[in-house]
Amino acid sequence: MARSVGTTPLTIAIVDDDEAILDAVQLVLEEQYWDIRTYTTGEEFLADLDNREPKCVVLDPHLPGLSGAEVARSVAEANAHIPIIGLTAQPTSPLASEVVDAGARVMLTKPVTSEELVDYIRAAVSRSLS
Repeated sequence: MARSVGTTPLTIAIVDDDEAILDAVQLVLEEQYWDIRTYTTGEEFLADLDNREPKCVVLDPHLPGLSGAEVARSVAEANAHIPIIGLTAQPTSPLASEVVDAGARVMLTKPVTSEELVDYIRAAVSRSLS
């Protein structure tokens, strides 16, 4: 599968309030030569959405301020073509379910393998571009 669209690397947004998770996921995704943007709050991500529209969002449902579900709904309202991959340590929580209900393609459970995360992102981006 292609690593980029044309000559531009895929832009992937990671929204998680845990800096260690942000760093770990960023390292994994940068190995794919993707352009990674990290955000610790939903508000920070949404404020940057118009400037740097990602091809995929990796989203933690449990965020301070706006929840992941609120972020997912806002993304869907702004542009329904941006796929969302949920990533949580609490897959049975109501917020995790709300993110899926708001349009996430899948809810992955932390810790997730590098291969699994990359495969889900590639599949989501491929479907959204076709």
